[in-house]
Amino acid sequence: MPDAQHNIGESFPLQFAWRLPDGDYLRTVFDAEVVDLVPQADKYIVILCRLMAGRQEDADGELRATAVYSKEYWDLVHGLIGRKITVAYEASDGRALHMRLETLTGEHNYFTRYEDAEVMAQGLRAAARKKAQDEDNDELRKERIS
Repeated sequence: MPDAQHNIGESFPLQFAWRLPDGDYLRTVFDAEVVDLVPQADKYIVILCRLMAGRQEDADGELRATAVYSKEYWDLVHGLIGRKITVAYEASDGRALHMRLETLTGEHNYFTRYEDAEVMAQGLRAAARKKAQDEDNDELRKERIS
């Protein structure tokens, strides 16, 4: 089993690569800050703090000029800044994580599922508080009636 190489509060470069529909590759490096560890799953919980580097290359690995970068996909990359995600400990080894394009377009919830889970948990907590309050109110009504 791999061990965490970074502690909470530390950062490491986290690389991603996506193959675009036209055959180009989009490669990025984010500064990922460790906000928690999940040792049972051998994962970090990180926040993508800033985009440190990025490039787009053709199918043969030749660098594209910035002027011909796919603006649509680069806008999506910039939208990842500030996202909280989980990644395996091995992700800190410096190699790129090759991702399905759907993770970038949002068709797959890789970059939002952690936040989606937090929103769901907040909703469940609010529902539980409301239920408890309703039960307390019902008890008070019953006491007044008796």
